[in-house]
Amino acid sequence: MKKSLFMTVLIICVLGLTLSCAKDNQGEVTAEKGKTITDSLGREIIIDKYPEKIISISPAITEILFALGLNEEIIGVSNYCDYPEEAQGKEKVGGFEDPNVEVIIAKNPDLVFASAGVQEELIKKLEGLNIKVAVLDADNIEEVIANIVITGKITGKERKAEEIASAMTQKLEEIRAKVKDQPKPKVFVEVWDDPLMSAGSGSFIHSIIEDAGGINVAADNSERYYTFSMEKLLEIDPDIYIINTHSHKPADVKNRNGYHVLSAVQNNKVYAIDDSLISRAGPRVIQGLEEMAQIIHPEL
Repeated sequence: MKKSLFMTVLIICVLGLTLSCAKDNQGEVTAEKGKTITDSLGREIIIDKYPEKIISISPAITEILFALGLNEEIIGVSNYCDYPEEAQGKEKVGGFEDPNVEVIIAKNPDLVFASAGVQEELIKKLEGLNIKVAVLDADNIEEVIANIVITGKITGKERKAEEIASAMTQKLEEIRAKVKDQPKPKVFVEVWDDPLMSAGSGSFIHSIIEDAGGINVAADNSERYYTFSMEKLLEIDPDIYIINTHSHKPADVKNRNGYHVLSAVQNNKVYAIDDSLISRAGPRVIQGLEEMAQIIHPEL
């Protein structure tokens, strides 16, 4: 009898331990010990426990984290993390290029998410302070999708990440298939108006234009964003001119000095798009791609 009772208790304990350590990845709290994940820079991130206190200093990554359902785990974001609305209520830890390291240290995060490029010095500083950092970066939609999967693995949200990745991949393939054999109009995206700036071949915007079935007229420069001369704009004469919704309206472009000779203006092909949809490497890029494709190929 005692032996039977002991075995029953033992089985219950084993089952309880198994269930607590093997919850599905919508709500995991512990990770496989020593789980190693490679980030966008090829750095190995060792995960012994899924992070319960996360700081994101990248608006794009913040959007990924919220899409994965990590609202409660996020304890700090950058000043520019404004989407979704819940992000605006999170404590701010400073700018994108100059976050407050002291504030980050004081919050004692389990993990900080950062971007490559301008944040690399910050990454070294945080690692020197024994703060774990995961770095994500993307130049096209496939890399955004890969980053979502990576984030899911790091945070224990693999199933949700795979669902989002699958839906994004399907939509990307659908749009590419629709525009594949269509004529490719010349597209100019205005990143800034004074001085006039556009997106080069190294930019995320460039990949969006191409996936949407257009030709980026600023692609002869490999910089992400660079100054574009009015003389060159007139010479290239884009078929479509796109501005962002936060700066001007299409009518403003049409009324600019000298712009009346552009084919895009004469043919009423000046449009506005939310720049966060085509410049932030997060889940909403698919919406940005869809809007860009509708602008470039409305007939489809």
